[in-house]
This record gives sequence, C-alpha cells and structure tokens, in this order.
Amino acid sequence: MSRSAHTFLSKKKQVAGMAVGAIAMLALAGPALTDDNEDGNSSKKDEVFKVTTVIQVPAAAANTAGTFFSFDISWFDPKLNKFFLADRNNKAIDVVDAKNPGGGVTPFPNPGFAGVNPAGNDFSGPDGVLTANNSTELWVGDSPGKVWVMDAKTGAIKTPAQMNGQANPILVGGKGRADELCYDPKDNIILIASPADGFVTSISATTYKVLNRLDITTGSGIEQCAWNPKDGNFYQNVPNDPDPGDQVLVISPTTPLKVVRPINIDIKDCSGVRGNAFGLDNQLLIGCSTPSQPSKQRNSIVIDATSGPTAKVLKVLNNLGGADEVWFNPDQNHYVIPSCNTPCRTVGANGTEQLGIVDSAKLRLDKSVTVAEQNGVKTPLPPPNPRTIHSAAAGGNLIFLPIPAVGGTVPQFDPTLCDSFDDSITRVGNPTSLTGCIVILKAKSDKDDRVAKEREGDDSQN
Repeated sequence: MSRSAHTFLSKKKQVAGMAVGAIAMLALAGPALTDDNEDGNSSKKDEVFKVTTVIQVPAAAANTAGTFFSFDISWFDPKLNKFFLADRNNKAIDVVDAKNPGGGVTPFPNPGFAGVNPAGNDFSGPDGVLTANNSTELWVGDSPGKVWVMDAKTGAIKTPAQMNGQANPILVGGKGRADELCYDPKDNIILIASPADGFVTSISATTYKVLNRLDITTGSGIEQCAWNPKDGNFYQNVPNDPDPGDQVLVISPTTPLKVVRPINIDIKDCSGVRGNAFGLDNQLLIGCSTPSQPSKQRNSIVIDATSGPTAKVLKVLNNLGGADEVWFNPDQNHYVIPSCNTPCRTVGANGTEQLGIVDSAKLRLDKSVTVAEQNGVKTPLPPPNPRTIHSAAAGGNLIFLPIPAVGGTVPQFDPTLCDSFDDSITRVGNPTSLTGCIVILKAKSDKDDRVAKEREGDDSQN
C-alpha cells in the first residue's frame, strides 16, 4: 500500500510502539457532545463522519523551511471535485482529486511562489486560493503583492494573451503578501487583502485589471473576506487590537471601493476576527483568535449580516475558534470550524485541537471532536513553533483537513509516515513527519450505516 495515500480499510490493524509523540485523531462517529435545542431534548444525529483517507504530502526539492511545514489557505471546488492547498514549503498548490483520493497529491507547477520567508508570514507564499470564472481558473495570492491566475484543471499559468494583455502575476503593490481573497461571481470581481501594507484590492476577473484599492486602518492585519449573494457586497474581517475594536467592513464591489457600513464586534463575544463564511439567511460565521484577551478561550460567533453598527449575535460557539479559515458547506448546511485554543498555540504547551461541525439551520453544535493532540508530549523543539491546523474546506459529504508537521525528533516513529492506528484510536499526522497530512473525512447518514450493517449481517450468514 502506498505511503502517499493510506485508505482506512480495517480497524483491526495493530501498531507496535504506541504513541508518545503522535497526534491523535478520533473518528467523527460519536453522538453530539453539545446539543443546544431550546427544548433541551437530544437531537437525532443526521451524519456520521469518519476518516476515510490520510494523504502524506510529499516533500519537494523546493522545500524551503525544513521540517516545520507551513500550510496556508485551502479550497474545495465541487464542480471540479478537487481540493487545493497553499503549500509554502514546497512552493506549490497541492491538489487532491476527491474522486480518487488514493492517488495522493498532485502539485501544480510552481510559477515562482515566494515559499517560506524567514522574515515571517507577511512575506511568504502561496497564501489565499480560490476558483473563479465558472471553476476554470485558480487565483492565488503570493508575496510580494502578487496574484497568480492559473488553469484550475492543469495548473498552467494563464498567458497575457488569455488575460487581455495583462501580465501574470497581477501586481497589486505593497511590500508584503497578497493574502486571503474572495470572489463576487455576479460582477466577476476578486477582492484580495494585503495585510502587512494595510489595504485591499479589487481585480476584474474579466479584464484582469486592478480596479481599485481601499486603505484600511488596522492594528492586527486584515483577515478573511466573503461575498454575500443576498446584497452583493464583500464582508471583510478586520481585527483591531485593541482600538477601535474588531470590525467586519461591508464593502461595495463597485468602483471606487467604499465601505457601506462597519459592523462592530463586541470583545466579550469575539476578539481577533479571523475566518468568516456565509451560511443560510444572511448568517455570517466569524472565527476569533482573542489576541487582546490571551487568557480567554477562542470562540466563534454567528451574526446577522444585516446588523450594524453593532453586530447582532445569533450564537456564540464557546471554545471553538482560532483558525484563519472557516467554511460553510451548502450541501449539508454545516459550518466547519478548525479550532486551536491558547494552549494549542503555545510553544512548550500540551495543546489539543478540535474540529467543530455546526448545524447552520438550528445554530447547534452537532459535533465537537478532538482531531489532534500531542498525547501528553509538549510541542517539540526545534523549531519554536506549535503545529496548528490553519484551514478546512468541505463539499458534498467530504471534509478536507490539512495537518502540517511541526518537526522535531521522536525516534519511536518513522518520520516518513503520516498515519498509524489501532482498534481504539486513530493516530494521524505524526508531529515528526517531514511534511504533513491531508485528512479526508466522509459523512454517512444513519440510513447508510443501517444498510451497511444489514449487508454485513447477510454476508456473515452466506
């Protein structure tokens, strides 16, 4: 069986030399840990999530940061049925075909990505990634101030002849990276943030020309944005630590870019706005990282996007937040929230990561499951940086979870392997792995499980 992709076919495999430094992953198959129905009754679970595939990300010759792996934003395109991951170490976009996950990672050709810069995230790349123009193009942020346009099927760099004479990459200016981005398919406009330089830029996905720039005063960078199909505006997360406080800026995509209104976020509910995603009926999910409240846990909140100047909070999801990217899956009406709280992000601490799956219709946490923990072993050194899950993406009945490696040395484990498991626990993403893993989880309904059990019963009597 290939090391590049390991499919879990049996839970009867035993692993010798268990675990001090492994990262533990539990199958998402248990009942809801938190049920917030108003009547207090336990809800009937509708999906069972299970790990089906763990893919080892290969280390390319372009590796730029040794054993600490830096994954940034990821994206899933349901039309192409492909998952895309910004991989800074390999200076690549890692691609997984959801129809054939056993085929592992196919990296797109490197057009000249910045890679991991010792000066920090603000100067590294690739960064943000998404598909546009009816899933034919992949747009990727990079440093310094570069936006690449690639063929979404092959990774080929679009030529100036294919971009109305526009050079590729598109230059938005600034000394730092062009980072997270969002897409308005109605007006065919991309909005991308330059957090180190304090502005956002709109780009036409028709002419590929830079349309406008909007300067944003911020104390803590510029984070994820999302386009709202209900009103046609961009919603840009801006963490301000500590004054004037966190905001979601509602931005008109037309030229010139302008702030329609700010939505101010109460620090008691959410501090350090990071990821955001639109759900049902003008719901906006916001993930928080509490930079000004280090003693507090990281929350996520769901707000009414029509509110302002102060956000109307529909739900506070306590102790669930911290990642730069959150996701809404319209196929299942679920929010997907990677969560890494303060101990998880602290060097020398024994942190635990969660994956939250939230019912957007009932604003109820269906499942909160430990997806990664150090098993009692503190984050190893070198390097002085904790391993954290940075993003997640979902579509259909699949969730894609990239888990980077942290580096260090634990001799009990083969550093080239990404996974091992036994009857009671699934161990994924060995922290001594030289690269990292892409974990794929699949949801099955209760009916699917009953049918499978019936088939197993029939087979046993034949």
